[in-house]
Amino acid sequence: MSQPAASPFWPAGFDVALLAAVSGPLGLAVSGGSDSAALAALAHEAGFHDAVVLTVDHGLRPGSAEDAGTVVALAGRLGLSCHCLRAGPHDGSSVQAWARNVRYGLLRDAAQRLGLAAIVTAHTLDDQAETLLLRLGRGSGLRGLGAIRADTVQNGLRILRPLLAARRADLRAALVARNISWRDDPSNVDTRFARVAVRKLAPALEAAGLTAARLADAAAHLARASTAIDDAVASLAAAALRVDRAGAVIIARAPFAVAAEEVRLRLLSDAVQMAGGNAHGPRFDALSIAADMALRGAGRTTLGRTVLDAGPADIVLWREARGIRPVDLAPGGIVVFDGRYEISLAAGIAAVKVAPLGAAAALCPALGHARARATAPAIFRDGRFLAAPTLGVVRHGFERAMISLRRMR
Repeated sequence: MSQPAASPFWPAGFDVALLAAVSGPLGLAVSGGSDSAALAALAHEAGFHDAVVLTVDHGLRPGSAEDAGTVVALAGRLGLSCHCLRAGPHDGSSVQAWARNVRYGLLRDAAQRLGLAAIVTAHTLDDQAETLLLRLGRGSGLRGLGAIRADTVQNGLRILRPLLAARRADLRAALVARNISWRDDPSNVDTRFARVAVRKLAPALEAAGLTAARLADAAAHLARASTAIDDAVASLAAAALRVDRAGAVIIARAPFAVAAEEVRLRLLSDAVQMAGGNAHGPRFDALSIAADMALRGAGRTTLGRTVLDAGPADIVLWREARGIRPVDLAPGGIVVFDGRYEISLAAGIAAVKVAPLGAAAALCPALGHARARATAPAIFRDGRFLAAPTLGVVRHGFERAMISLRRMR
């Protein structure tokens, strides 16, 4: 799939080969802004005519419906099918974090429903440079400083970013050459947001030699180093880490203690995500303090929605028993519970609710860590406890075949 000879200005940095290597239809995440509008136009011109445009309406501001309408019109012009995904009400948490989590959740659901091989986003070289600076400011570790990857898997969703080497200005020039308009999100000029504040520093940084290209190159170098460390982390995890039936993550302290510091930190961050269900690891400063405690083999702390208990033999992490939101599961449906488990219900089975086991733990065998059992996923209907899938418990005629469960991490 190569650049059409007669096409107007074709911007540098569009990695067509990344998309061509995928077997199956792609979902193009398009917001209506310039970067994602260019992604849709360029993907279509490159021959990905079976791609599906997906746009998320978060409903956070009056113009969001118009943004979605712009995307629908662009998809129609390109001859691509389009699906508008609408978010539910804001839950009161950080707006940016909520919007990001909801967006990727809706995209993941759409990918499963539509049989898409991957979701394609329009992150650019400019985004890569800004992300590196933001993470430097937050004190991120090596993994975070590796910034945005071109090909990743997040909660079972493959995400491709073919524009990571492209400049935003070039993408806008490509849209102008094609007479394609876009909508600018007002939040992109609101300096209350850290990314916008960093973006405004770009001219001064470029004057000092810190160009977006050099920052992106630095992120790529760090990403390669991070990947090498991932191999060592995988080896340590195989030797030292296990997850019990209740969902507790247990790290054997002896092999953990003799591992290189960066490897220890990486493994502990992964363990926090596994136990707590967060999409991202804890901040580096908190992680470092917890790692020191784990190394000493004495103490208890909380981070990333988990409790960490460091003992002389094992480091045990489990989900805090707060802020776990029950979810309704329809017949034949699939839901993500607490960021930790993907749970599906067989078709033809009456709807159920997935919630933490809580007091119903008294009805289950004492499997796994005692504190973790109360936060394990459980199936209820009309307030009646029916099953604890990870513990192998079923009641009141409910059968194991009616439910399937997969850990997200």
